[in-house]
Amino acid sequence: MQHRYSSVESVRTWCVMFLTGALLLVIGDQRILAQAFPIFNGTANTCVGAMLDSGGQGASGYSNNESITYTICPDTPGGAISLNFITFNLATNGAAPIDFMAIYDGNSTGAPALGNWTGTGLQGQVVSASAGNPTGCLTVVFRSNNAGTGVFAATITCYQPCARPTAVATQSALRICPGESVTFNSAGSFAAPGFSIASRRWDFGDGVILNNAAASVSHTYALPGAYTAQLYLLDNNGCASTNLVDLVTMVGTRPTFPGTNGTLTGCAGETLCLNGSVTGTEWNELPDPDLGGGVFLPDDVGQCFDSQVTFTQFIPGQTLNSVNDLLPLCINMEPSFIGDLVVNIISPTGQTVTMHQQGGGATFLGVPVDNDATPNAQGTCWQYCFSPTANNGTWVDNAGGTLASGTYESLNNLNGLVGSQLNGTWTLQISDLWASDNGFVCDWGSISTRPCTTT
Repeated sequence: MQHRYSSVESVRTWCVMFLTGALLLVIGDQRILAQAFPIFNGTANTCVGAMLDSGGQGASGYSNNESITYTICPDTPGGAISLNFITFNLATNGAAPIDFMAIYDGNSTGAPALGNWTGTGLQGQVVSASAGNPTGCLTVVFRSNNAGTGVFAATITCYQPCARPTAVATQSALRICPGESVTFNSAGSFAAPGFSIASRRWDFGDGVILNNAAASVSHTYALPGAYTAQLYLLDNNGCASTNLVDLVTMVGTRPTFPGTNGTLTGCAGETLCLNGSVTGTEWNELPDPDLGGGVFLPDDVGQCFDSQVTFTQFIPGQTLNSVNDLLPLCINMEPSFIGDLVVNIISPTGQTVTMHQQGGGATFLGVPVDNDATPNAQGTCWQYCFSPTANNGTWVDNAGGTLASGTYESLNNLNGLVGSQLNGTWTLQISDLWASDNGFVCDWGSISTRPCTTT
């Protein structure tokens, strides 16, 4: 399948989460046994699968009065555990202590504590064993009181711990005209002690990517717009940089100056009066979140689909100050079973809002091809929007048959996005948490009403 990308970058994050029993995942000619792990008192050794609450598949949730200490360790030498929390919504009812999860950086509660979370504090977050953790394990302590229940689920992956290099870069100009060049200098970047930078990769923000770049490079921007250049490093230990440098270049339009009829003459140091006006061409820029012919949402349970759209058009540092500035968040899609799905929106600064979390059973979105024998057949996408002004209920409130195309309430309040940076990468994350049925996402978009307009 070919995909068209404009200002949207779509990626698939292969979370590989399996929620029932043991399943065989076929990758090429290799077969990997992947299991689900509802949390329990004890130790598990794995690098694939999912850590679920004690309720297991279907988001039925954990019970009151649970007290569980669960250690998960890698099954590969030198590996380290990473937990990506797809859902995390603990009850906050009752007297203290309320329901909480604590995670320790090792194979026991005697290891350093990485944090203690309540409510939705881990929603959309990743917790990983540190580079200094010799076991690569994480120990999870979960406690619930007797006053309410909730849900949580995290994908399990392993990684090789890194002491990551740090990207540092400067630019020679912030504002230029079309056809002019900017020099980007990354000589200040550095690797961790004992390592060196092996390669540099520049993404100039206009579709041009330069691999194996020198420490100092020049790039010419041909068209008006606002472009964010990013530097990515790889060291000789195979570790990549994760910090962003955000070098924004504003490329304007050339002004014209009609006026000054006749010939003006003057001497050096003399002031001349010019009669005319300066005019320019306005431009504005909004990303086009178009995924081409549709992107497959496979039925590998827990396999996460992340689609990302990056905004650079707002005033630097501008935030979403009011949920009223948020346009409806719209997705064109056609899955055949909304009871499978968790749908999140994640802001550039990490705020996560869950707009749909399972429920609704076999309700269709759009017109899917509901036949597991033809999993790659794409149906017809319909548009479904989430808006802070909607008052007609959630997807689950309106479930049954085929959900009508339209605008619905988000499961969690979209106020959770207030305070987010507008510039940066916004992520639509869809996770399948139940076996059977699949679907497609055709496109999605709309974040705010205020693009950047420049002359």
